[in-house]
Amino acid sequence: MWQDVVQGRLELPCDVVELRVDGLPPEITPADILAAPCPRPLLVTVRDQAEGGLRPMPLAERAAWAAALLPAAAMLDWEIANLAAAPALVEQAHAAGVRIVASAHDFQKTPAVACMQERERLARSLGADIAKFAFRLNDPQDMQAGLDLLAAATGPMAVMGMGPDGPASRLLYSRHGSCLVYGYLGNAPTAPGQLSAAELRRALQA
Repeated sequence: MWQDVVQGRLELPCDVVELRVDGLPPEITPADILAAPCPRPLLVTVRDQAEGGLRPMPLAERAAWAAALLPAAAMLDWEIANLAAAPALVEQAHAAGVRIVASAHDFQKTPAVACMQERERLARSLGADIAKFAFRLNDPQDMQAGLDLLAAATGPMAVMGMGPDGPASRLLYSRHGSCLVYGYLGNAPTAPGQLSAAELRRALQA
């Protein structure tokens, strides 16, 4: 998939490309990524397996990958839960002009708004430029939680629901200030309830 992106074989109906380092083949190295510039601004994500990472990676390995890819990155996604353990990485990213997307994921439920607001405050105190929340929508009332969160945000924020109502939530939240809306490239979603980037762009334009 990455080679298709950088070699122009894959349509990119998006403004930013997310590189999921935790999903790369083991033979790929940071040097390989740096040698093949992405045609779009790059969001580098090295996801912790506890929050949806595709393979187990120790914290030190994830931090090393993230630091190595800062020259190619416009943004770096790092979990709020692990942000306090990576102050040097946050400092390096900001020195390189890379924005920190501090994220939190709940694949089972929609957390209480107050809980997510507390995580937002923590993330921003630790250097986050954008706070990102993704959560499972289990009933219609859950959709309101994202709207309440966006309405009270103290800075740039991305919010998205997962599950059957995920597509509707992503469109709704984008209309209410969510600064990042994720769609997948290729043939398969990377999260429950995710539209393709092409479908998402058409829907947002409509």
